[in-house]
Amino acid sequence: MENFVKQADCQSRAICILGMHRSGTSTVTRAINLLGAHLGEDAKMMPSSPANPEGYWEHLEINDLQIRLLARLGRNWDTAEPLPERWLQSDAIRPFKDELARLVAANFAGHPLWAWKEPRTCLLLPLWREALEKTGTKLSCLFVVRSPVDVASSLFRRDAVPFNKALGIWFHYNIVALKDAAGLPIVFLNYDHLLASWEPELRRCAATLGLDWPKDELQHREAMNSFIQPGLRHNQSSLDQLQELPQPVQELYQVLLEASTQPFTPDHRFDETINRLSKDFHAYASFFQNGSVLPPRNRGTRTWHRWQKSFRKHF
Repeated sequence: MENFVKQADCQSRAICILGMHRSGTSTVTRAINLLGAHLGEDAKMMPSSPANPEGYWEHLEINDLQIRLLARLGRNWDTAEPLPERWLQSDAIRPFKDELARLVAANFAGHPLWAWKEPRTCLLLPLWREALEKTGTKLSCLFVVRSPVDVASSLFRRDAVPFNKALGIWFHYNIVALKDAAGLPIVFLNYDHLLASWEPELRRCAATLGLDWPKDELQHREAMNSFIQPGLRHNQSSLDQLQELPQPVQELYQVLLEASTQPFTPDHRFDETINRLSKDFHAYASFFQNGSVLPPRNRGTRTWHRWQKSFRKHF
């Protein structure tokens, strides 16, 4: 597949597929793989499961490293609690930095274009940015957008995660990833749009990411059609359900929807919105924890009452 890659220079390029668990990142990663991105050796890829029969397209060593790193920070995958401040500078993280450098060198060195997907990267992107900058790898991001209602429904079906906690995880992953991806080349992809009509969506992403479209279009369409199917959508939220979400969740999802339309370039207004929602989330993340409503610390009362009113309506 590497023959599809534009060889403008010899600099290695990496595509990070960002997205919350159950957001369709597996499907998107396989699509990017078919467009020429190396994912790793087959023997090192996570096997399929009943929860994801089409495959995860996820590197086992990356998955293992990030599970252990979050555990070292006192977190699990299903956390809606922000990571400790300045976690990247912690002495406890230094061994993981060295391990990631070795992992990248062993699995992706020599590949002009490679990609990875592991949802926890949404929380740990600064680690990757630092590691890849040291190697001179050019990093771009493909951000997968899916309705928080659909994600929460999928998490409840798979793991019995309470709805309000699932919303918190969705908000946490997305807001942290958006903030930490600032300044990187990025393209947003709506998962529902991909399933409905994959070709225009992937062509747009390929053009933004600098990927050549395969010359054998018939063979490529057959390969894509074999796994991108509307049946992959097991949940589809209604407009009424979305309008019933807490206001901050609605606002973040609306930002993501707008970003997944063409054309879109992050601007000052976009950055201001993300920064505001991020600050609010750090103050009021407790709203997402088991339905509790706890008082804030050192925050303005106006924002506090706005979030309090929104979340008490639901929890």
